[in-house]
Amino acid sequence: MKFRTLAVLGLGISLPALLIVPGSGATASVGTAAGQGRERPAYVAKKYLEQKLTWKPCGEAELRTYCAKVKAPRDWWSAAAPEEIELAVSKVAPKKGKPSRVVFGNPGGPGGAGLGMAPYLASQPALAKNHLAVGFDPRGTGDSTNVSCDGAPGYSMDARDRDRDNLDLIAEASGLVQPYCETQSRGLLPYVNTAQTVQDMDLIRRLLGFDQVDYVGYSGGTWLGAYYQTYFPEHVGRFVLDSNTDFTRSWLNTFEAQPQAFERRFREDFAPWAAKYDQQLKLGRTPRQVIRMYEKLRADLKEQPAVEEFLDGSIKISYDQNTLDNLVVGDLYTKQDFTSLAIDLAFFRDLAEAQREGGPRAAQRKVDALSPARQQQLVSRAQRGTVGLPAIGATRPFADDAEDATFTAVTCNDSVWPQGREYGDLISAQQGPKYPLLGWGMNENPCFYWARPQLTTPTPDGKGLPPTLMVQSVNDPATNVSLARSAHSRYAGSRLVTVTDEGDHGIYGGVNKCADKVVNTFLTTGKAPAADVTCKGEGIPAPSAPDPGEYTGSAPLHRIAGFTRSVSGYLH
Repeated sequence: MKFRTLAVLGLGISLPALLIVPGSGATASVGTAAGQGRERPAYVAKKYLEQKLTWKPCGEAELRTYCAKVKAPRDWWSAAAPEEIELAVSKVAPKKGKPSRVVFGNPGGPGGAGLGMAPYLASQPALAKNHLAVGFDPRGTGDSTNVSCDGAPGYSMDARDRDRDNLDLIAEASGLVQPYCETQSRGLLPYVNTAQTVQDMDLIRRLLGFDQVDYVGYSGGTWLGAYYQTYFPEHVGRFVLDSNTDFTRSWLNTFEAQPQAFERRFREDFAPWAAKYDQQLKLGRTPRQVIRMYEKLRADLKEQPAVEEFLDGSIKISYDQNTLDNLVVGDLYTKQDFTSLAIDLAFFRDLAEAQREGGPRAAQRKVDALSPARQQQLVSRAQRGTVGLPAIGATRPFADDAEDATFTAVTCNDSVWPQGREYGDLISAQQGPKYPLLGWGMNENPCFYWARPQLTTPTPDGKGLPPTLMVQSVNDPATNVSLARSAHSRYAGSRLVTVTDEGDHGIYGGVNKCADKVVNTFLTTGKAPAADVTCKGEGIPAPSAPDPGEYTGSAPLHRIAGFTRSVSGYLH
């Protein structure tokens, strides 16, 4: 789940007229704004069901992953129309025997590329024996047909600046996003939404030949999973929703809860941890001192940004208050990143002090004194999420901003948002003083200016479904624990596994042994807990060097991203 602002691009989802989807008890309606509106027969065109998939090895041989392209209609409610898209799908079969079940996965976003979910799920012992593990890049992103908002203005202004001229700039930038997205996306933009994506998922299920789907969805993937359950209840197997949006309400509710959650993670987890290890990290002896250090550094970088050259001048990076905020927020998702965040904060503080005392040349000398490896690390972290996945084996015809454009399209298309600048300015003024890390930026949102397709989707309620297992840490920054509790209270048959003394975003797969045991039992046997479960967190480890392994470490979403980088780009 990404934090809701276009100031940072990345690291943390259209429906036509009254149609009963094949095998679904759900109905959906949409007006003609997206070129949809006529009733359609409840069928999937024969050409899509009879397409032959060509599976190719993708990634290192040890991953045993195969990838293919699936053709799907651009608009599922106009399946006879000639416009088509392609969906990239990955799979990993058990080492021995034929799989008896299939498990799909989604890493969230919404808009996260998901090919790496197949090797990631196959690496879980509980799933490796009997499950065919499947990942896919949702429409709009990754190796699937892309959308793009290339050229749209970003938010280079300081969100904390409440000057009228600055608020005008934020509003103007927000209102310009959709025109760029529409121009760059060649007609696909209105159809990048959850209702269309779940139809894509079910087509993949049918092509793979399974009647039921098991599922592991993280973050924005919990929204996608709940909607799949709603549209295709008879094909629902064992669903695990980890780090939850409130999929029973709108995207607005989910994003309004983020500033409090990020502030809590920063003040209750990172700052006390940094203070505990002050002798090593030197950020402050108390949590308050750590927070004051961040605020002073932010003020210094706003007054005089540090513009530095890296790697013999080949790359130039400007560090200002927004760069700092993005760094902090991006590293709060997992405690695995706390050490890197602490080291970088100390470096930027020293950089700002050198510049203040000796000018830009003094600051540049500090950069020049770093090893090439450290410089490359800083460059990679500065670029994190701002470019697409690196090319592997071939030139990839992808939009660099496809994940972010998909994130914007899904969140703006799926839900009704208050229109105009008034609400955004109001909520940012309310949340900013209480939660300054993220609250001031609540008005930096194109959805307040988005001409949304006129559509209505069913509200997930869990009725008539098998048990759904929800997993949530209490200090999750991207998906506030209040969201999981809210959705759980309205989602029939759900069981909530709450991990206390923990704040990682993405739990299943190595963060907490107790939670993993509950999830693995559910995925392998179908047995859900009789009641909600509470697991105790395992604490934040002492500072240590970052794990250099591509698929190792304790953070599931980091490992999934590593797998995705390895298996992407082989289908062109």
